[in-house]
Amino acid sequence: MNTVINQVAPTLDIVKTKASELLAERLRIDVIEVDMNKKLTSYGLDSIDAVTMIGDLEDWLDIELPSTLLWDYDTINDVAQFIVENFESLVD
Repeated sequence: MNTVINQVAPTLDIVKTKASELLAERLRIDVIEVDMNKKLTSYGLDSIDAVTMIGDLEDWLDIELPSTLLWDYDTINDVAQFIVENFESLVD
C-alpha cells in the first residue's frame, strides 16, 4: 500500500493525481479523461463508488475523511484542496 510516510502532509498536486487515478479506476476510464474541475456526479459516480473512493484515499493517506467528502467537495480540485488544508486535523 502506498501510504504517506510519517504523516507528512501531501502536496496539492500529489493528492489531485491520486484522486484522479482512483476516480478513473472506479469508473473504468482512462485517467486522462478526468477533468479536475468537473463535478464528480457528472461522471455518474454513485454513493457506493464514492464511499469506496473515500476509503481508498483514507488508506493511502492513513487519515479519516468525512463520509460525505465527495458530495461536499464535488470536484477533484476541491477534494484535494480540502485534504491538504485539513490534513493535520484529520490525522488519527
